[in-house]
Amino acid sequence: MADVVRIGDLSVEPGTKKCGTVEVALRPDGSPIYIPLMIVNGAEEGPVLNISSGCHGDEYEGGEAIRRTWRSLAPEKLRGVFLGVPVINVLAFESGTRTSWVDHLNLNRVFPGNPDGFITEKLAHVYLKEVVCKADLLVDLHGGGNIQIMGNQVIYRDTPGEPDVIRRELELAKATGFEYIWKGSGGWGGTITIEALKNGIPAVTAEAGGEGRCLEPIVQDFEKLISNVMKAFNMIEGKPQLPSKRVMFQGGFIHTRRGGFWNQAVGLRERVKEGQTLGTVTDLFGEVVETITAPFDGIVCSKRTFPVVQPGDWTVQIGTIVEE
Repeated sequence: MADVVRIGDLSVEPGTKKCGTVEVALRPDGSPIYIPLMIVNGAEEGPVLNISSGCHGDEYEGGEAIRRTWRSLAPEKLRGVFLGVPVINVLAFESGTRTSWVDHLNLNRVFPGNPDGFITEKLAHVYLKEVVCKADLLVDLHGGGNIQIMGNQVIYRDTPGEPDVIRRELELAKATGFEYIWKGSGGWGGTITIEALKNGIPAVTAEAGGEGRCLEPIVQDFEKLISNVMKAFNMIEGKPQLPSKRVMFQGGFIHTRRGGFWNQAVGLRERVKEGQTLGTVTDLFGEVVETITAPFDGIVCSKRTFPVVQPGDWTVQIGTIVEE
């Protein structure tokens, strides 16, 4: 028999679904800063699947996919718990920006957070303790935000975590149905998935869409991803729709040295050769001040669509293929 799910202000009986909140702190006017929850507690036992979005406030498709999934799920036919969080970072969502307008910290760089820190650090602490650590599986949905569009890809990390957790994490990455798997994801830390792995929870990040819009094809891709994972882990009936092949790559974003106007010369999923021009930065008179070239043979995984770049900004993500 499934158990009652208790998180935040919610108590969800088996075979039912509810929406509610986890309070993080109070605003100056006394109103709450909260994390919205959309929970479906299945009639039968199964895993607790945490699907989240809105860690960055300018990424929208994942949240819409979570809302649609919650509305479509029938609790009496579900095994386990769907723990949906359509917008983790409500303060950033309010301003349509990557980071909170209050402290300008990047939520996905400050985990495990700090209960006595800035509001974003406090949010990370509460979210990890009250939501993430209640899950058996975690998929965090992201996108390109206001500045770029990301090719559909799922991030798998081979550290940190015990070998069995990493093995199950790779199973989860493959269960998403995304053809491209980004192994690693760069040198940064403090992410939701890293802390989940440290706590023994298989966790992956899925990237798709962006440009500061809610693109319907990407929403549908994320809906399919959620359905694939739930089918793969026997939460709902059916077989996941998986690709006939997968491409695993490693790499990251190339940063500018100069500010100016970005002109990308290559498209998403284009195969490129070492030394090939990926794009240029021009000054206000149209003179090229920097040329970005491919550091190795690889594949283009993002397209920057916001043309203004500052020194040190992201331009294009490129990965070298390690398995195909």
